[in-house]
Amino acid sequence: MIAAATTFAIWLAAGTPASSPPAPPPPPPLEAAPADLAPPAAPPAAPTPTTAPPPPAPRPVLDPPVHLSPFRLALTYTRVLYEDGELGNGDLHTNAVGIDMGMASSSYVRSHLAIAHQWESLGAYSARGFRIDLISLGYPILLVASQVKVELEPILTFLRGEIMFVSGGDQKIYRIESGIGLELSVVFKQWFLAIQPLAIDFRYYTYFSAPLSESHSGFSRIIPFRVGLGHEF
Repeated sequence: MIAAATTFAIWLAAGTPASSPPAPPPPPPLEAAPADLAPPAAPPAAPTPTTAPPPPAPRPVLDPPVHLSPFRLALTYTRVLYEDGELGNGDLHTNAVGIDMGMASSSYVRSHLAIAHQWESLGAYSARGFRIDLISLGYPILLVASQVKVELEPILTFLRGEIMFVSGGDQKIYRIESGIGLELSVVFKQWFLAIQPLAIDFRYYTYFSAPLSESHSGFSRIIPFRVGLGHEF
């Protein structure tokens, strides 16, 4: 019986197929790479360029008014309509003919220089001489801008001097005045007609040369009327 069991065991061993080889052991876990062997970090992103703000717009340059010509020249006639006060005489007849030069001193101001030959008379008295507007400023205001321009110009005369030579002698009369007037001008093709219907002058000093040799200060009102014809350049 023991022999039979041994024979059966040999038979089982011969008939059973060989078993598959054992599976290989799993690979050892990978060690973490050292810090110094880590791949280089990506470079930082370039900053986004910013657009510079636009420069401020230039301030507009104000051109001089087109109606204010650089220079104007006029032939003028002046008649004193009335005068009173301590240094005036309402019965005196006074006239003057001269030239008025207007120069644009800024964008809105016109300087005036006027020189005129003046004569006056009263009974047996008569004298001739000159009147000069030394410091006079006008502020033209354009009323009509077309082929025919119309201007209204207030004129301030800060200093006017008069020197009169009395007929029949060597006596001279010196006067100092100031005044304000309102002039209306009509301009056509650079020719203009100017009328000063409203004006008032103030005389505050008079000096009489020898033989009187007297000086007088006071206050007198003088109402003149002036008209002029001229050309703009």
